[in-house]
Amino acid sequence: MSNSISDYGIIGNLQSVALVGRNGAIDWLCLPHIDSPSVFAALLDRERGGTFSITPEGEWDSTLSYLDDSNVLTARFRTRSGSCTLTDFLTLPEPKGKEGLRDFVLLRLIKVDNGQIRLRVRFSPRFDYGSVIPELTLHPGRGVVAHGGDTRVALSCTGELAVRGGDAEGVWDLRQGDRAVLRLHFGAREPDPVSEGRAEHLLVETLAFWRDWLHTSGTGFFNELGPHRVPVIRSLLVLKLLCFEPQGTMAAAATTSLPEAIGGVRNWDYRYSWVRDTSMALTALFEVGHFDEVQSYLGWLEQVILKSRRNELQVMYRMDGSGKLDEHELPHLEGYRGSAPVRIGNQASEQKQFSIYGHVLIAAHLALSRNRDTAPRMWQGLSLMCDFARDHWREADWSIWEIRGEPRHYVHSKSMCWVTLDRGLRIARHLGLPPGVGWEAARAEIGSEVQSRGWSETRQAYTMWYDCDTLDGSALLMSISDFIPYDDPRMLATVEALRMDLTEDGFLYRYRTDDGLPGRDGTFLACTLWLITNLAKQGEIEEADLLLGRVNQVGGHLHLLAEEYDPIWQEQLGNFPQAFSHEAYIVAATALANAKADERRRPEPPELFLPEAPHGKAAATPQQLARLLAEVARDHAEEGHPDYGRLARAGMRERLAEALASLVAFDLDSLQDVAERTSYWCNLHALVVIHAVLALKPRVSVKEIPKFYRKAGCRIGREEYSAEAILHGILRGNRPAPGWLLPPLPPGDPRLHRSIRPSDPRVLFAVHTATASSPPITVLTPATLEADLSSALRRYLGREARLDLAERKLTLPRIFKWFDDPGRTAHDVAVFVAGYTDADTAREIREHPESFQLEYAQYDWRLTPRRR
Repeated sequence: MSNSISDYGIIGNLQSVALVGRNGAIDWLCLPHIDSPSVFAALLDRERGGTFSITPEGEWDSTLSYLDDSNVLTARFRTRSGSCTLTDFLTLPEPKGKEGLRDFVLLRLIKVDNGQIRLRVRFSPRFDYGSVIPELTLHPGRGVVAHGGDTRVALSCTGELAVRGGDAEGVWDLRQGDRAVLRLHFGAREPDPVSEGRAEHLLVETLAFWRDWLHTSGTGFFNELGPHRVPVIRSLLVLKLLCFEPQGTMAAAATTSLPEAIGGVRNWDYRYSWVRDTSMALTALFEVGHFDEVQSYLGWLEQVILKSRRNELQVMYRMDGSGKLDEHELPHLEGYRGSAPVRIGNQASEQKQFSIYGHVLIAAHLALSRNRDTAPRMWQGLSLMCDFARDHWREADWSIWEIRGEPRHYVHSKSMCWVTLDRGLRIARHLGLPPGVGWEAARAEIGSEVQSRGWSETRQAYTMWYDCDTLDGSALLMSISDFIPYDDPRMLATVEALRMDLTEDGFLYRYRTDDGLPGRDGTFLACTLWLITNLAKQGEIEEADLLLGRVNQVGGHLHLLAEEYDPIWQEQLGNFPQAFSHEAYIVAATALANAKADERRRPEPPELFLPEAPHGKAAATPQQLARLLAEVARDHAEEGHPDYGRLARAGMRERLAEALASLVAFDLDSLQDVAERTSYWCNLHALVVIHAVLALKPRVSVKEIPKFYRKAGCRIGREEYSAEAILHGILRGNRPAPGWLLPPLPPGDPRLHRSIRPSDPRVLFAVHTATASSPPITVLTPATLEADLSSALRRYLGREARLDLAERKLTLPRIFKWFDDPGRTAHDVAVFVAGYTDADTAREIREHPESFQLEYAQYDWRLTPRRR
C-alpha cells in the first residue's frame, strides 16, 4: 500500500529536494536538480520507480518530525525490542564555479536509542523516471556505486550491503548506543565514507544554515501568531526549500503527477517556476522580513523580459531559467495509487496568462518601497510589463487555473492587468518618474469593464469570466491584490456567495464548472486560505481562526500542505508540498494575527439596525403580527413577493417599525408550544426582512447592504434578534448558516433556550428572504401549522423544481444544495422531495431514488421587480 501524501516530509539543498516517508523510505528524489529526471520515484510506481529505504524488520511504528526551525527531518522507530532515530538532511556546502551550483550530498544518520533493533537497508536507484536500471558496483566495506548512462550515484555506509541485480540490500543488527552513517553523493565515482564526528559536524552546520536564514526576519511577529506560529515557520522553510540558487526561481511544488483525484487524470508536473506562484510566494516572504529572495528573483526576471523579443514573459520556466517545458507522458509508470498518466513537462507554459504581470508588480512595489537604489536597473523591465498589460488586456487568455480549452475573458486576468498598471503608477510616483503613456486611462477602462461585465447581478458576486454566472475562487484575490477593498459590499457579497456554493466543510473549491477533463478535483487549499484572509480582513475573526485551525489539521504534525484536500476522504491531494498553499498560509495567518491585534483596539461593533417607533405602545401580539404580514401579502405583493415601491407609498415602513419596536415589551415565555413558537418566529423573520429592505433601500439586492441579515432585526425584551439569529439560531436549532462553521448563537447566549430542536426542515420553504428565488410570503398560524408548512413546500417546489423522467434528472431549488436539513445525501433529498409532489412523481422517485441525478437551479439574489 502506498504512503499517503501526508506521510512524507521534505528535505533539500536549494537545488533539489527529497521526500522521506514515515517508513524511512526516500521515494522521490530528482538529481541533480528538482526538475531533473528522478533517481527514486517509488512515489509514482512502487515496483519500477526506485527507492532508498531504512526500515526496521518486523512490527514497528514511527513518528516523523523536524528538528526545531530547520529542514532536518527525524524519524523515530519503535519495535518490540528497541527504538532508533533516523536523521535525514541534505548538506549545503558553498556553491562552486560560475554557475553557483552545489555538490549534492544526502546524509542519513542512524542512532539506536535503547534496546536492540534490526534494520533493513534497501538501495534501489532507478534513473530517468524508472526507465533505467543502473549497474551497481559493490565496494566492500565502503558502499556501492550506481551507474547508468551519464548518471552516477555513490552510496557510502558503515554497514555491509549485498548487490542483487539493480538493488543493494543489507540487514544490520544494532544495539543501544550504536550509530551508522550513510552518505549519498551524486556524480561521485566511488564511495567516500564519512565519520560519525564529521557527520555530526555537518548536521550542526546544516541546522545553523536554516535557523540563521529563518531568523533574518526583523519583524518579530512570530510570537504573535499563537497556535499558527509553528505552521508559519514551516511554511517559510518550505518556500525556501523550493527556491533554486543562484537564479532565485522557486518550484511550484516538489513533485510531478500527484493526482487531484485518486485514479483520475488531473496529474501535472509542478517542478517548475511559475512567475505568478513565485512572485506571490516571495511577496509573502517579504512581508515577514525576507528581502533578498525578492530582490534576486526580480533581478533575474528583468533580464528575462529584456531578452524577450515581444517584451513578454512565459507562464513558467525551468529552474535554471530556460523556457523549454515540452509535456509528455511516461506510460511505463503506473502513477500514484494507479493515477495515470504520469506527466513531465507542462503544456501550460505555452499559454497566455496576462495576470502574471500584476503579481510581479506587487512584489516589485514592495521591494522598491524598501530599497530605491535598485530602481534604475529594475524600472525598464517593470515598464515593459506595464506596457504589455496596457496593450494586451483586451485579449482573451487562459488565466490562473490554466483550463485546457479555448481562451476566455477571465475576470481574474482583467483585474490583475488593472493591478499591473496600478502598481506601475504607484512605483512611478514613489520614484518621481514619469509613468508610461496611457497607463492611467487603461487602468480606468479596465476597472470600469470589470465592474460591468465581471459582476453578476443574479449571483451577486464576481464571476469567472465576463457575462457569466460561474463562481471562481480566484475572485478572493481581487481584495488581496487591492483591486477592491475587503469591506466593499460587492466583495462581501462575493465572499458570501463563494462560501455558500463552493465550500465543503469550510474548504473551498476553485470552481464547479466543466473544464473539459473527466472527474473533479479536491478543494483547493490556497483558495481556502485566501478565504481566511478575506474573513479576517472583514472582521470575521473567530470564523477565520477556526477555519485556519482546520487547515492546520490537514497539514498534520509536519505542517506540510499539498495543493488540494479531499474533505470526504480526509486526505491531501495534488503535488506536494505546494508553494501556493504555503505562501497563502503565511498571508492568512499574518492577516489573522493583525486582525486580532486591531480587534483589541477597536470599539464594540455597531448594534443592529433596529426599528424606531414611539415608546409606550403595547406589544404586538403574535396574531397581530400574522395579520400585518397577511396584509402585506394580500395588498402589496405579487405572487407572494413584496412590491416594495407599493409598500413604501402605503406607509408600511412606519407601520412595520411600530409593530417591531413594540416587541420590546413582548414576553416570549407566553409562546406555549412548538407550533406557536415556529409560527411566531417565521412570521417575525419575514416582517424584519421586509422592514429592513424598506428602511435601508437596497437598489438591486439585499447583498448591497453589508451583512444585511445580521443588521435586520428587532429587540424583544432585553435581547436583540437579527434575521440571521432568527432563522439559523432559533428556527434551525442554532445550526451554522450555509458555508459557515460557527453557529450564530455562541455558548452561554441566553437566546439559546429559544432554539427549536429538533428543527423542521420545512421552515426553510416558509421563510421569506427578500430575493427573487426566495419562497413567497407564507403566513403561519399555530392551529394549521402542519398543513401550512407542507403547503408552502409544495408551492415552492411546484414553482422552482423540475423533473425530467426521461433523463432521470431532478432539478431542485438551490436551497437544497445549501442546507442539509432535508437530507445529507442525494437519496435522502430525493425521498424527502417525493413526499411533497404529486402521486405519480412521488411513486417514481420512491421506487428508484438512486436513479435520479440531482441538479440545483441558480439562485437569483435580486429583489423582486417593483411596479412603478
